[in-house]
Amino acid sequence: MSERDGPILTLADKLSSKGLPSISILIAWLDNAEAFADFLNLVDEFLPERRQDILSETSPGDQISVFADYFADRYFPLDDYVRYGDAGEYEELTYRIPLTVQGISYDDYHEISSEYRAGIQLIAYLIRNPYEDLEGASVSLAEACQEHVPQELIERAAAIQLEPEEAHKLLNGTTYEQLAHWTDRLHCCTNNFFLDTDYEMLMQDIPGWDREDVEELTRQWHQAQDTENRLTEFVEWLEGDLPGRFEEIVIFILEGRANG
Repeated sequence: MSERDGPILTLADKLSSKGLPSISILIAWLDNAEAFADFLNLVDEFLPERRQDILSETSPGDQISVFADYFADRYFPLDDYVRYGDAGEYEELTYRIPLTVQGISYDDYHEISSEYRAGIQLIAYLIRNPYEDLEGASVSLAEACQEHVPQELIERAAAIQLEPEEAHKLLNGTTYEQLAHWTDRLHCCTNNFFLDTDYEMLMQDIPGWDREDVEELTRQWHQAQDTENRLTEFVEWLEGDLPGRFEEIVIFILEGRANG
């Protein structure tokens, strides 16, 4: 049996009970039988009960898209290009897990002043810039914050410059605890893969399709969503009275330091 015959016989085995595949699927199979076999193995490993729904689609891109939708329901979402049918080759799914991550990158930090909501801008201003060479980003952030609260308050807040350890010491167990968790986010030290990893980091070490890794990533995805939800609630509370509540936070931190 030739090296190429192995995957073909595997596929014949897997498809024999399902009838003939569509012409486009058959062409994809013949062009790259090994990749198609790998795709079927992923389906059988992670979504066996959805096998027929996935394989009934008429093109590789559609099959991959349906797989991604069902996978997200049970585990965690895959990257948009996979979900929306832009992946035309099975290898784009099977080679590594096409993850979506939420880490705050160098560029993301620079964009806080222009792209993020007011409450996020203000709490980011209380945190030491994690990228020391991005002085311009800090200036832009101060200017953005002045659109929401008085300049005098921004000047008082400028000296705070929280780092993760101090933030948790001052804020854990208080109404403002989510500020400490946002400090972790900006400094990429949440100990959560999705929240600490940006896309540049991801490209250096993309996880493979290991069952144990998928289960751990699923756990961390749900943890990340819980963290995001609690941060959103805190930011919405802050935005209910930006000048008053931001001043309340600033006073609390400065008094905590003075009494510490």
